[in-house]
Amino acid sequence: MLKYLVLFFAIALGISSCSVENPVEQEVSKNNTDIQNYLKQRNLTYQSTADGMYYSIASTATTSTPSVADLVTLHYKLTLLDGTFVDSTSKSANQSKSIVFGVSQSLFTLPVSLMKAGDKGTFLLPSSLAFGANTFGNVPAYAVIKAEVEVVSIKNQADQITAMQTTYGFTTPEKTTSGLVFQKTVENPTGAAIVTGQLVKVNYVGRLGYGYIQTDASNKVIYDSKFGSGTLSFTAGAGQLISGFEEAALKLKVGEKAKAILPHTSAYGATGNSTIPGYSPLYFEIEVVSAQ
Repeated sequence: MLKYLVLFFAIALGISSCSVENPVEQEVSKNNTDIQNYLKQRNLTYQSTADGMYYSIASTATTSTPSVADLVTLHYKLTLLDGTFVDSTSKSANQSKSIVFGVSQSLFTLPVSLMKAGDKGTFLLPSSLAFGANTFGNVPAYAVIKAEVEVVSIKNQADQITAMQTTYGFTTPEKTTSGLVFQKTVENPTGAAIVTGQLVKVNYVGRLGYGYIQTDASNKVIYDSKFGSGTLSFTAGAGQLISGFEEAALKLKVGEKAKAILPHTSAYGATGNSTIPGYSPLYFEIEVVSAQ
């Protein structure tokens, strides 16, 4: 009986079950309305994508858009449609954002896919392409995000490794068949060579080719390229470490130091890990403390 009463009242009110939008559909519809009103009020004509992003790109670039595994460095400013500030990089502090294109999805993925190095663009992203139902700082759930983006550079793996040699001060490095870029910084001619099967102890510092926001030991927010450091031990020749790191360490004698750049193929590959994005070349400083 209750079922028929509900149906009766629905018919009496002119409501059909197929015409009632669920909350997500309502928000999607509202996002589109908000974007259209924003453009109309400012007399703006933007292009649009099938998934609801509206954009305008100023381009004089003759290069190409990024491919999967390219490192894209950019500056951005994020606001709500009413101008409320959300987040930005800082040109004055030389703090940019770098992403390995195609490895993971973020609100920058679609905008950057349409851009070339040197391009500047404004993008109106519906919540489905931004933070969705989540809140972020002063961003409410299902908010439209305005992103002003400038692409500074797009580098493939070879370009990244070349740039890292400049950044980390390589002068006359050795380059091996695996793609390892290697240079000793401290020599110890009388030091013992490492023999397969020995337990080797090393100190190391690992860095990416770009800085990113993180927190230090005191929980202070910093901007740094370092992803790890410390002391570790491994058995020479046992394959316990990423291959490029072991290759570099085994080129040293006890007491020697070196710096090395590993291509992603001898680091963490296409998948990366919880800290390092896939397709990332890595820089290491290595010191062999002991081998026994």
